[in-house]
Amino acid sequence: MQGTLTTNLVHNAIVHNLPGQGTVWVNSSVRPKTVVLTVENTGEKLTPELASTLTEAFQRGTERVRADHAGVGLGLAIVKTITHAHDGTLTLTPRSAGGIRITVELPAIAPHTNR
Repeated sequence: MQGTLTTNLVHNAIVHNLPGQGTVWVNSSVRPKTVVLTVENTGEKLTPELASTLTEAFQRGTERVRADHAGVGLGLAIVKTITHAHDGTLTLTPRSAGGIRITVELPAIAPHTNR
C-alpha cells in the first residue's frame, strides 16, 4: 500500500508541475514515533481553500500541464484513504512560490523482537 501512496504523490507532483522547468522534491525522514514522507513541486499557485479540496475524489487543481497523463482526480483521494487506514496524517500546504507541499506522517512500527 505504501508503494501506491508514494507513486500517487510523485505522479501528481510531476503531472501538476510547471512545463519544462518544474521541479519535484521527495524527502523521507524518521522521527521517534513516526515516519514522514514529503513530496512538493513547483506547480501553479494554489489557494489554501483549493488545496484543502484536492483529496476529494474526482477533484483536480489547476489545468494539467501534461495532457498525455489524463487522470480522473483519484490520486490524492487514494493517498488520503491509505494514510487514514494506517492511522496517519496528511497535510497539503500551498508553496508561496507556487506548487504544493504534501506531507504524510505515519506511525512507526516497533521492530519485531524474539522472546
